[in-house]
Amino acid sequence: MKIKRLLPLIVPVAVVLIVLIVLLLTHKNSKTTPTTTANTVGTKLLVNELAMAQRPFLLLVPHSTNRVFTFVALNADKAQGATLDLEYTSGDLLKGARATLETPIANPFVKAIILGSCSTGGKCSFDTDLKSGTMKLKLNLGDASVSNVLKEDFTFVTGQNNLPDGKVTFTPSKATIKENLILLNSSGLPKQTDKEIVLYPVVLTSADNKNIAGTLTINQTGVTSAAIYDGSTYQSLKYTEKDGVLTFTLNNQPWSMTTNITRDDQAGASESVTLYVLGPIVLYK
Repeated sequence: MKIKRLLPLIVPVAVVLIVLIVLLLTHKNSKTTPTTTANTVGTKLLVNELAMAQRPFLLLVPHSTNRVFTFVALNADKAQGATLDLEYTSGDLLKGARATLETPIANPFVKAIILGSCSTGGKCSFDTDLKSGTMKLKLNLGDASVSNVLKEDFTFVTGQNNLPDGKVTFTPSKATIKENLILLNSSGLPKQTDKEIVLYPVVLTSADNKNIAGTLTINQTGVTSAAIYDGSTYQSLKYTEKDGVLTFTLNNQPWSMTTNITRDDQAGASESVTLYVLGPIVLYK
């Protein structure tokens, strides 16, 4: 009889004890979760956050045949490894290429990249109606917890004369309109400057040594002066400003560098080429 009288009390007490045990176990598990998460955190990806002085100067330079373009990296030799990813549009199609910068990385590092594809038999097809693209260089600087990526946009001026972000436009003059030019925003500099730069350095590259003439407009406020790199130093560059739009009238001879490239579209033949570069043009705060 006593057991029957106590039964209504025993059952609720037992339920409460079970609930308390479950809560204690849950609380204990929640304390151990962050430790597990911390041990499984991956590499931190940093895009264009590397200090300007530590960045290599990257270029894409057109070829007279328009069948290849040349990738150039100056001062990338401090990296322990690097990989390049390229994407560009050909008509409505997205094309791509990947390359590894062999270590130790040469300075300058130069590689010709086919604008198209070649079969194992050596037959090649080449892309046309080239417009714009993106270049990403992933750098290994010795810290396994951090991966630094330099990202740059570029356009083939005959197909698209403005950078994808809409801030920079180059309108060639009649003398330049048929020239094979590439417009790009550079993430680095060939030579450091002691002044603070706003926006990003702007570069035009060419397949020949003719003056690059036309109107360059840049949408950027807070600019006090501008300069252009001539292959050895920075020279003052004049512009006009209205409502935050800077207008540069260009008629400048590019500086050059001569190197050898390997033409994979010609069975690995070596070719001596001269690369022509206008800029970078830098905006000072």
